[in-house]
Amino acid sequence: MNLVPGTRGSLAAAFVGALAIFAAAAAMIVLRTGRHAVAPDDASLAAAAKILMRDVQKGDAIGFHPEWSASQKWRFVEAYRQNALKYDESLIVGDPTDLWDADGFKRLWVVSTHNRAGTLKLPARRLRDEDLDHGTELLLYDMGVSRTAYDLRKHLADAVVERQQPDGSIKRCIWNGEAKHICGGDWWLDVSDAVHEVGNSRHNGLMIQPGGHNGLARITWPRPAPARVLAGRVGLRLWAVRNDIGSDVKVRALVGDRDVWSIVLHKGDFTWHPFEVRLAPGDAGRPVAFEFTATDGNWRQTVIDARLLDATEAAAIPPPAAVPPGAAPAPAPALLLAPAAAPPAKKDKRGKRS
Repeated sequence: MNLVPGTRGSLAAAFVGALAIFAAAAAMIVLRTGRHAVAPDDASLAAAAKILMRDVQKGDAIGFHPEWSASQKWRFVEAYRQNALKYDESLIVGDPTDLWDADGFKRLWVVSTHNRAGTLKLPARRLRDEDLDHGTELLLYDMGVSRTAYDLRKHLADAVVERQQPDGSIKRCIWNGEAKHICGGDWWLDVSDAVHEVGNSRHNGLMIQPGGHNGLARITWPRPAPARVLAGRVGLRLWAVRNDIGSDVKVRALVGDRDVWSIVLHKGDFTWHPFEVRLAPGDAGRPVAFEFTATDGNWRQTVIDARLLDATEAAAIPPPAAVPPGAAPAPAPALLLAPAAAPPAKKDKRGKRS
């Protein structure tokens, strides 16, 4: 075959170029696959615990991102114990980690694994970012000043829980002296603080189910601290939206005898709904109540987490975004914190800055 002079060299060069592009693409695929497959090893978790043991302070919270990846927790328990601090009281179990859950702490440590640190976008000042290899990073955030005047969930023992009976009478539930209001009958009628799955995320909240035909449940805090804003999030639990039994749920907030906010949750709505109510001067210190009603309250398990804020200006609590099954939830911005400053330069475990 006769070729135009120079053609053979051009073909060879084109072949080499195409091969180089293919090799680069293959290397990128391998690299990305490898990064997403990296799990923490003993050394990386030990390095994180060592830093924590040296630098943890009173008022520091700790969380894991993603929460399901938390392993070898005994290392971090020991770091807190060695500093005479209580790990269980400092652990943030929400997934994804958000600053609403960590409110009230001075700082927040996050052990991030599986190369997921880049998906953690908390609107708080990042103080440290330690790269410990094997997809593991240790992050530290400044929590700023909390504006929570009264956390209703954490004052569950002070609340009064009442349920309307089939005959129309009102029955008061009994506080068991530990962590639950016992309402009699089935367990799902009781009210306690636990981690629940709402909107493809898992966070603490009070589960309240209206229950039965024309069900009504009401929870009241008779003597809350004076505050200027009532804020929080509410939504239907996973087990509720999985079941077609029951009707929509109306949630109503009252301060004293005044309605201040309400929402109707469609029985298939699997989303956190934020709310924020600016209170009137005369509302300070008055009883705060939430009322849950449904024409058919069966399976209408509703989760709420609310607080009273002593704030002149409050941003509504942004909930974890509802996302398609299998996708990673977008991290939720936290409540009432100054805009995040630029993060510090990342350091690897050898102390070099990138």
